[in-house]
This record gives sequence, C-alpha cells and structure tokens, in this order.
Amino acid sequence: MRDILPKPDPQAQASPSAAVPPVEHPNGVRVGDKVLAAFNHACAVGDLEAADELLVVLEKIAERRIRRFGGNRRKETFTVCHAREHLAWQRVRRVG
Repeated sequence: MRDILPKPDPQAQASPSAAVPPVEHPNGVRVGDKVLAAFNHACAVGDLEAADELLVVLEKIAERRIRRFGGNRRKETFTVCHAREHLAWQRVRRVG
C-alpha cells in the first residue's frame, strides 16, 4: 500500500529562517537580478550611458539590502564591484 502525503497548504508562509520573503521576488527572480541582466545587455550592445544609469540603480539596491540584512553581504558587494569593473573595461575597449 502506498503512503499518501497531505497536499501542501498553499497559504503556508515561508520559513522564518528565509532571508527574503517570497513576496519580494516571485518566481525566484529579485529586482536586482533583473537590473543586472539589463546592465549586462546594455554593455553588450554598447549603450554605456544606459549601463551607467543601471549601475547607479544596482548600487542603490545593494546598499538597501546591506542596510536591511546586515553589513556582510559579499554577494551584493561583489556584484556591484564586478559591474563597475566591467563598465570600465567596456569604456577602455571602446576607446582603444
């Protein structure tokens, strides 16, 4: 005989240990991830002006997450630093 498991409750809340409630990023995609994808696309097509503005947005998102969840947010810091370096590299590549 097969064990029958109860169906999960659709109204159940996220575990208290979850860093970010699911309401903030439905489908597992945070706003910062979408902005980073737009930044990478702007760099890829050579729109460095848009990439500059998206970098400012990325910095604000990272700053907000650091304030909200604590100072040791290496992933956000790394992402912003990498984006800055990538934009600088794109500028050098365009000039050269």
